Amino acid sequence: MANEYIATLSNRIFIKSEVDDPEVGNMEAAQLAPVTAFQVNSNRKRIFRRDKTGYRSDNPVVGPQRELIEFSMDAYGTGWTGGTEKPAIAPLLESALCQSASLGTSYIVQSSSGKSVTLAADGMLSVGMGLAFGSELRFVESISGPRDFTLNTAFSVDLTAGAELAGCVNLSLGDTPSTMSVLDTWAPNQAVQRFLTGAISDKLSLKINNDFLEISTKGFARNLVDSVSGSVGADSTFPAAPPAALTSTPIAGYLGQAFLGVATARLCTLTQATIHIDNDIQPRTDEFGCFSTKGFVLGRRKVSLDLTVFERNDELSQALYTRAVNNEPVSVMLQIGNQPGSMFAIYLPAVLFPVPAFNDGQSRLLWQFRNAVALGMQNDEVFLAMR
Repeated sequence: MANEYIATLSNRIFIKSEVDDPEVGNMEAAQLAPVTAFQVNSNRKRIFRRDKTGYRSDNPVVGPQRELIEFSMDAYGTGWTGGTEKPAIAPLLESALCQSASLGTSYIVQSSSGKSVTLAADGMLSVGMGLAFGSELRFVESISGPRDFTLNTAFSVDLTAGAELAGCVNLSLGDTPSTMSVLDTWAPNQAVQRFLTGAISDKLSLKINNDFLEISTKGFARNLVDSVSGSVGADSTFPAAPPAALTSTPIAGYLGQAFLGVATARLCTLTQATIHIDNDIQPRTDEFGCFSTKGFVLGRRKVSLDLTVFERNDELSQALYTRAVNNEPVSVMLQIGNQPGSMFAIYLPAVLFPVPAFNDGQSRLLWQFRNAVALGMQNDEVFLAMR
């Protein structure tokens, strides 16, 4: 006997990068993503007749109309266990950063002194690249030679000769729209299955110090088809769902490390942080003869940070407040997770903090920094690394 309801727990969502695999409709390479919520809105333009009929009836025009497809998605952040396959959540981050992720390799250390590191052999280094050692992630701050570089902050354990720095999944900003395909599947098969193509993330938020590292995004899509209405087309078939297998574990959002560049000491009073990326994308929907979105135009990007900390009568708090008053940039690094394979790090080389708002609603004084702006000249406002 058929069940007249569809259980929300029977939902699986697969994501595939259209840059890595441009074949439309083929979802064999897609991975089951750790998505917690997914919404799609098809905003169809309604046109009503305004000619005189002698009656009060409002008559909309039927048939195909222009529409703008919008989506929102919430997911868990995960790490990377190595190998040649990107994490399941990578297409979502690539879409928001407008750049494909790169898979890093390992390096052997020849010597080190604090933040300065010398490798045993020449390496393909780049500023903003993530490197892991044990349970910690760091970023390459500057490069002085093929073997010599400086980290944004030193590892808590000294790097001795022969130590191995593990590579990461590295994500940085770009200027080319990076679209993805999203397959929204339900059980049983008779339920309506949905398929988004040409989807791009316009706004991305990374929320820290919750139960899990939470990723939220909103964006647009070129096409929305389903398995019921026949809108796939006469020459196409609805894509089959790949084998469903969980390949990653969500990262606990309350574990990790925080560093502010005003001092070498680790920040231990962070209570909340959210990183926002706004691409200011303009969809092409109003051109003559277009019924759906034909492309996207990238506007001026904005990367910002919301941060809440407890004030202390120490050097770090005083230095941070002074930098905020003087409008001087501060570097920020946040590592979420503390186990290899379940680590995620965010690095903002230069952030302008506003003068903090004082919140005395608790027993301890809180400083709230809102809309701190990340500076950048050539797509270097923020870097992400997963390990």
